[in-house]
Amino acid sequence: MLRFANIGFVALLAVATTVRGQEGAPTVPSGLDLTLFELILENQPDGQVWARYRFVAPDLQQSDFDRVSGDFPEICASYALPELDARGTHPAMIVLSYADRPIPFGEAAPEAVQFVESFRVDQGACIWEVY
Repeated sequence: MLRFANIGFVALLAVATTVRGQEGAPTVPSGLDLTLFELILENQPDGQVWARYRFVAPDLQQSDFDRVSGDFPEICASYALPELDARGTHPAMIVLSYADRPIPFGEAAPEAVQFVESFRVDQGACIWEVY
């Protein structure tokens, strides 16, 4: 049984790559102070790559979606796309999330304030998808 668990763990490592501690979080229209918590490059079952940018914004508790909604297309076009291009990574989808605290990926945190938006990448442009 342990042997299979190790194989599953190795397979998981091959599927997703996480980058933490990157400097240079973007300046956004809402004025929130963002910190990039992690970037996850995630291989999907169909072979596509999704890039998940997960930001922490401690003052998010005092915001509503109307205040931050303009941030997402700005981050996608002016921050995520150029950063991914510099890495030589060309994802099919970019998923951007804000949380008022660091939350491990995949864990539920009902007490946290979170916003998540996704963008399809088409010919070098971010196309906002209904999430």
